[in-house]
Amino acid sequence: MKVRTLLLAAAMAAASAAQAQPAKPSDEPSALGSGYDGAWSFESTTTAGNCPTLVPVNVVVQGGRVISANSGASSPWGYVESDGTFAAKFTDPNGHVSRATGHLAGTSGTGAWSSGSDYCGGAWRAHRDAGGKAAR
Repeated sequence: MKVRTLLLAAAMAAASAAQAQPAKPSDEPSALGSGYDGAWSFESTTTAGNCPTLVPVNVVVQGGRVISANSGASSPWGYVESDGTFAAKFTDPNGHVSRATGHLAGTSGTGAWSSGSDYCGGAWRAHRDAGGKAAR
């Protein structure tokens, strides 16, 4: 009886510890926001520094990942999480690098952008183009 009680207590403690650990970020498609897939139009403004806006005008999200920017003219890296959190880095053909972070919800989004290579930054707004997936 004593051994069974100890084993039960150990099993319960192990299960409790496993539940208490935070979830690790994942690259699994289910962790990404595929509900935000489609073509997005971005409108950005420069509010700090003296440079043109460096956020691409057209961005395509597929499988929760940013796969295209400005019809291939900018090299993108980025993702949209299932809660709409947006994070991306864009490199244009001239080597200018910009980073954009923010939040997408349904068919629109807002956020901030910055460029360490050009010492400037600002804000962006986005909307999903007609024909994109239905809002989440």
